[in-house]
Amino acid sequence: PAADPGGHLSLAERDASPVGLVHITYARHLLAGQRATLALLVVAPEARRCGVGAGLIDLAAARARRRGCPLLAWPGSDAAACGRDWLRRRGWREVGAHLLVDLTGAAG
Repeated sequence: PAADPGGHLSLAERDASPVGLVHITYARHLLAGQRATLALLVVAPEARRCGVGAGLIDLAAARARRRGCPLLAWPGSDAAACGRDWLRRRGWREVGAHLLVDLTGAAG
């Protein structure tokens, strides 16, 4: 059987220089099935407000969806309030201490 990578890292580049990266991790739970977590999203200051972060989040969501994950979770911290607000504006919802986005296309 093929190895099942527990995560995925994608790098965004502009003019052959890195401007952002996203890291998602996967875990299979006995009762809940496949889970995806946004472990890290970083965008260089000079690349912010240019669609880099949105593109990386969209890529992460697409990869998680292909793996059969119904949700993508971000376990952010109080120190990352800027990221929390940005994800909320993109449609993520707060559930406990996490932010979640539904990858199934179901309203809710």
